[in-house]
This record gives sequence, structure tokens and C-alpha cells, in this order.
Amino acid sequence: MLRSQDIVVLLKVHNQRGASWTYKELADSLHISASEVHTALKRCSASGLYDGAARRVEREPLLEFLIHGIKYVFYAQPGRLSRGMPTAHSSAPLSGLLAHTADEAYVWPDAAGTIRGQAIEPLYKSVPQVAKTDPQLYELLSLIDGIRVGRARERRIASQELEQRLLAA
Repeated sequence: MLRSQDIVVLLKVHNQRGASWTYKELADSLHISASEVHTALKRCSASGLYDGAARRVEREPLLEFLIHGIKYVFYAQPGRLSRGMPTAHSSAPLSGLLAHTADEAYVWPDAAGTIRGQAIEPLYKSVPQVAKTDPQLYELLSLIDGIRVGRARERRIASQELEQRLLAA
């Protein structure tokens, strides 16, 4: 059965396409252990989201899962007001495509955060820390949060943006 950190690992591997990587390098960049990375990729392989032999993310099945399943499997509910890092429609790329007011902001709780908004539990506890050093992964995770907590229009736009990023050659 998949765990939420598996999706974070899978997205990081997707962003590494064409480059060689080691479990330790992935682990260090995601602030988790190499054994967690290895186990995550084994679970993803068993679920058909990763080809272990080719060391390649199965992009179309991953996209299908993210668009249609993630909001049910790894659901999120906006919580208390908190200082944090913007996510979902409060961060790029959705913030440039959707109008929203400051009191509608969603954030991953983080003491060093730049805005106040309703707290959204990130897919994995190290996500805010990782997002600070990996803008490409930050965008993907924010789009996924747009699907997890957004209304119909936000989910549709987040899905389209996610498709562009995951299926691009």
C-alpha cells in the first residue's frame, strides 16, 4: 500500500529524468533515509507507478492517480490559521491563474513561513523544507494540493498544469 512520502519520492525521481541518481542523493535532497527512498520506490513499482528495472516513473499512471485518486487516498482538510509556506492556489503556478484573497490562503505550517493562511498538512513532514531548495518539486506539490483541497475549477486547472509538467518530454 502506498504511503504519502512515496508520491514525494516519485516526483523527485521524475524531476531527475535523464540524470543519474543514487538512493542516498535522493534521500539527502528529501530529508529522509536512503532505506525509505528504496522502500518507497519498491511500493511504487508494485503499484505500477514506477518501473524499477528502467528506473523510470510511469508518467501516465502517476498522472491518473494524482488527478483521480490522491484527494481520496491522501485527503487534506484546511485547518487552523498558521504561518507557513503558500501551497495550492496560494503559490505558483496556480496563484497566477486563479484570483483569491489573502484570507483564502493555504499554507504548509512552517515557522519561517512568509504568509498566514489555513494550514494544509503536507504529503510528508519534510515537504516545506524540501520545497525551499527545489522550486520544480515545490510547484508539483502545490499543484497536487490544489487537487487535494481545491474546488472543481481549481482542481481542473491544477490537473491541466500537472499534466503539462508530468507528460512533457
